[in-house]
Amino acid sequence: MFGIGLPEFILILALALIVVGPDKLPDLARSVAKGVMDLKKTANQLKESLNEHGNPLDDIKPELEEAAKALKDDVMMEVGTEWKDTTPKDEKSNDVIDIKPGLTDTETVEATEETKEADMNEQAEQKN
Repeated sequence: MFGIGLPEFILILALALIVVGPDKLPDLARSVAKGVMDLKKTANQLKESLNEHGNPLDDIKPELEEAAKALKDDVMMEVGTEWKDTTPKDEKSNDVIDIKPGLTDTETVEATEETKEADMNEQAEQKN
């Protein structure tokens, strides 16, 4: 559920048994369960409310996409690589920043490091 395995759960129960005591542990368990159920009910009501009134993020989605494109362009200028937007406007993109299409993250980092090394070599040659 929260990344808690059986050993962690047993440790939590043992600590609760020691701290709270065996006579108050059932009451504590009921209280925690009731709190969790109330939290789930509130979350479901919030989801239903958002679905009824529409998602407020739909109104600002075009602005967010434009900001993401501007950020992507700025990053590409800093890297020194030209980027052209070839995705159709109606196609939804899952990737916010795609430095070089077709390259893996490792290849992109290596390409960036190679560019930096080449720049450093050029600067060293200019000094000599």
